[in-house]
Amino acid sequence: MGLNRDQGGAEPGLLEGWPLFKELQAVAQGRLCGPAERLKCRTASGSFADWACRVCEEFLRPEAISPWTWHLIFLYQLKRAGYPFRANDLPLEAWLLLGLVRRVLEGTQRGTDAQD
Repeated sequence: MGLNRDQGGAEPGLLEGWPLFKELQAVAQGRLCGPAERLKCRTASGSFADWACRVCEEFLRPEAISPWTWHLIFLYQLKRAGYPFRANDLPLEAWLLLGLVRRVLEGTQRGTDAQD
């Protein structure tokens, strides 16, 4: 069993309902609510725009994403850009979560170092 889904996708993964996982999926799928989406929603919802924004399931507001998730995305971007992290620069938990960030944002089932 993988962290998000098996190859066949029949069995839900361990992290399916985890807030970090949901937030990373929203970022990876481009489902962050930006100015264009807010304007479109305000136009379509009229006086109910504030309510519609609160209950919206299509987009995720950037302020709804936890600071920890933003921090992990920042570390991921640094690593992708070639920042010279060494083994003990981050705690083990951060390294493990960076692996999850990479898998979700790059859309890979497993990391490149994974064994069968």
